[in-house]
Amino acid sequence: MIRSFKDKLKVKQEAYEAKQQVLAEQAEQARVKHEWEKFDQEQHAEQAHAQHVLMEEAARKEQEYLKQKRMQDEKNRIRIEEFEAWKVDELAKVDLSKKIIAEGKIADSDRYIAQSKQKSKIKKKRRVNEGAAMNAASTWQLTWKSFSTHPDVIDLPMSEKIRLYKSAESRQVDRLNYYANLHSVQNSLGAGFEWEDGILSEDYILHIDTTFYKSVVINSTLVVNSGVTLKVFGVLTINGSITNNGTIDATDAIIVNNENIINNGNLIVGD
Repeated sequence: MIRSFKDKLKVKQEAYEAKQQVLAEQAEQARVKHEWEKFDQEQHAEQAHAQHVLMEEAARKEQEYLKQKRMQDEKNRIRIEEFEAWKVDELAKVDLSKKIIAEGKIADSDRYIAQSKQKSKIKKKRRVNEGAAMNAASTWQLTWKSFSTHPDVIDLPMSEKIRLYKSAESRQVDRLNYYANLHSVQNSLGAGFEWEDGILSEDYILHIDTTFYKSVVINSTLVVNSGVTLKVFGVLTINGSITNNGTIDATDAIIVNNENIINNGNLIVGD
């Protein structure tokens, strides 16, 4: 059967339309694929930017932390050096006062012996201080004459002599009070407290108000009971742990390893 020209033209038209439809679908698929690829690229770019911002923020925070840590370490170093210098100065002043007092007592003793020899025929009268304890207040002799003529003081300016003399007077009173209260309850931490050179090596519980006047190293466990106040001077190094159920006043102290304090009470620290 011979097909007409019209039928042939129709077949060609349908084939052309079918091909155009296929091309249109392929173009649409390519467009959609391109859009998805573009979307994925934008998402990756945003994620990379966000990651970069987070890394920059983390680096900034780390630098800020290191800066603050360096400042705090420097502050602690200065406070420790100042405390050590103060301690050396205090010890030097105490040694000077002891030397002056000792030499003053020797001078008084020599003078007394000389007078006793001159009055050997006179009946000896009992002195008020005779028989008193060695650390009794009346046995400590500190006079301006013996002090100002001491070899370490005699060449100093008058203002410095007066300052040191007043300091020696106040320390003499403090020393007498110290010996008088050396074995008092306030200056004793109780039985079982292994205390040597500012080191605590056994577990201990504070039942009464206590003061650490010098640097202390805690190598064990220390518990501050409720209602008890622990006042600390100097450097407190905590290699063990402290459980605070009362009050720790460290206003004038430096605390090393303060993260070892389990604070269930009131903790007062300085700047």
